[in-house]
Amino acid sequence: MKRTVLALTVLAVALAGCGRADPNKPENGMMTGLRAIFAFKACTSELERRFGLKEIEGVNSDDMDPQPTGRPGEWDVRFTADVTEKGSGRVTRYKGVCHVRRDKPTTLDAAFVKEVHAGDGVVRRLTP
Repeated sequence: MKRTVLALTVLAVALAGCGRADPNKPENGMMTGLRAIFAFKACTSELERRFGLKEIEGVNSDDMDPQPTGRPGEWDVRFTADVTEKGSGRVTRYKGVCHVRRDKPTTLDAAFVKEVHAGDGVVRRLTP
């Protein structure tokens, strides 16, 4: 019984934040937080796909610069990130821009910078 009530409460809160909003009005904090989570997941998935990474264990970035573009809730996030692959422990550095849009899928423009730590003793041979 408790799980059903909790699930319905979570669903109600989520649906309350997902209504059709005026694209020129600022987003509320919950929608901005949800958009940031989905954008992060979309950008890391694109890194995996584009650079042939195995499953990602962690992403560490101390150089993120979100710049608002256009309507509220749209950003271009410049970043430098160290990505750790699960299993091998390989750490590689990427630099790029993640484009977050309200009405379009999140896209990524990124480049391989260098290998920080070789995984399983194998060095990745990619030119930046």
